[in-house]
Amino acid sequence: MTQASDVLEGEFEVTDESPSQAIVASGRNGSMVPADILEHRDQLVQKYHGGSNGLLQRLKKEGNTDAESLLVALLDEVIKESDHLLGNELVSTGDGELQVASVISFKRAEVLEKAIKAVQAKQAFDKNSGFDLNSPSVTVLFRFVMKKVQSVFGTIGVRAEQADLFFTRLEEATTDWQKELRRDFDELREA
Repeated sequence: MTQASDVLEGEFEVTDESPSQAIVASGRNGSMVPADILEHRDQLVQKYHGGSNGLLQRLKKEGNTDAESLLVALLDEVIKESDHLLGNELVSTGDGELQVASVISFKRAEVLEKAIKAVQAKQAFDKNSGFDLNSPSVTVLFRFVMKKVQSVFGTIGVRAEQADLFFTRLEEATTDWQKELRRDFDELREA
């Protein structure tokens, strides 16, 4: 039986046989994987992602190809996979397969460790790039500016309903403020 690790580490080739019988992967132990199995796998991935070919295509379709969107999407996938591993671990434990459960537990810990390192790398990148939009300082600065705006509204006689309308519209307009501001910083750096 061909294992996924055999295929992933194998050499890939396409044969001239009929499409359903074509061998597209040769595993390290000489095992072969028919094209229809790989096509079925690709269809399952597409179904899993709700009709999209996968994570990258979904990000491109949404226009989210910046580093932060990619990191968030990848972390989301890692977390889902961690949950899947946990489910497999619990099933294995319930079936009395403690050795299998231990291996899965170890793999889950590795996945989570990699996710933590990715977040730490992103934080280091943000600090090195000069401006961390998620820092408490940015939140304090934003609140300070909004209090000053509110104060100015009071001094120029803006009615409470108008001020509420302004802040409601401002909240709507700044839904993706971090993403927009990061894009502006990126453009500034590129200029």
